[in-house]
Amino acid sequence: MLIEWIAHACFRVTLEDGRCLVFDPFCNIGYQMPKIRADLVTVSHGHFDHNAVDALTGDFRVFDKAGTYAVDGVEIRGIPSFHDDAHGEKRGGNLIFRVRAEGLTLTHLGDLGHVPDETLYQELLGTDVLMIPVGGNYTIDAVQALEICRRVEPNIILPMHYKTPGLTVDVARRHLFEEAVKGYFDCSQLGKSEFSYVAADKKKRTRVIWMDPSAKQEA
Repeated sequence: MLIEWIAHACFRVTLEDGRCLVFDPFCNIGYQMPKIRADLVTVSHGHFDHNAVDALTGDFRVFDKAGTYAVDGVEIRGIPSFHDDAHGEKRGGNLIFRVRAEGLTLTHLGDLGHVPDETLYQELLGTDVLMIPVGGNYTIDAVQALEICRRVEPNIILPMHYKTPGLTVDVARRHLFEEAVKGYFDCSQLGKSEFSYVAADKKKRTRVIWMDPSAKQEA
């Protein structure tokens, strides 16, 4: 599969058969959401920077409710969580999406706003690629993100929902998470917006991969 970071919390995963899975498309964040084709789309919650499905093209299916779905060899599971640390009283609910495809498990945490309890942690174990917010303010912060990463032990950590040039969302820059993970995980700067990943690529050690967003900044 090909994993691409569009920007913010939006990723596109292109499977070997050409199908495209898009997580959390956005609008009005300082980046232009590209008109990309999608087949499967997950929406973690109803905020504009995560639910802009109208920006996508194609005859796609949207997953925005909890439950387990099977679509031609792809399993998608929406797992309830909260957008805050007060059981949703501040910002409502959030769906974590766990996707199994091509022998790999990808987990997108959406705007998770709290450290998981034991029951939720059990849902996250076995993740190969973890897309995790690290910018705080509206979500977990860098220290909480580290705690989750250490517990889940994914093969690859993809930080998201942090301040990048052009982003207008009020979140922290990446250095706080970089400092938090120092000494725990290997880190690398990809230098581009996408990489290929198959089950045979799994490493023994967890590693953090910093990606460049592919979306263009708005004028």
